[in-house]
Amino acid sequence: MKDPDGLKKVLLIDHIEGQCRCIIGFKDGDMRAAYMCGEPVYQRRGKKTSSWCAYHYRQMHTSAAEQSKVSDRSADFP
Repeated sequence: MKDPDGLKKVLLIDHIEGQCRCIIGFKDGDMRAAYMCGEPVYQRRGKKTSSWCAYHYRQMHTSAAEQSKVSDRSADFP
């Protein structure tokens, strides 16, 4: 899956429904002015609409799965 190019980024205050809510940066370093991804959100059939685009949704769920695999393996070591 391709990383979003950042062309659709929006400020938090300009965010509308259906845009990815992943924070990708801050305007002039100000924490009150967050830039969000802005790509269309990921939708699955019969499920609630996600808050993230397909890229960030996969990134979030993949990292959680990898972390559980690492913790499972660490129990095997003395």
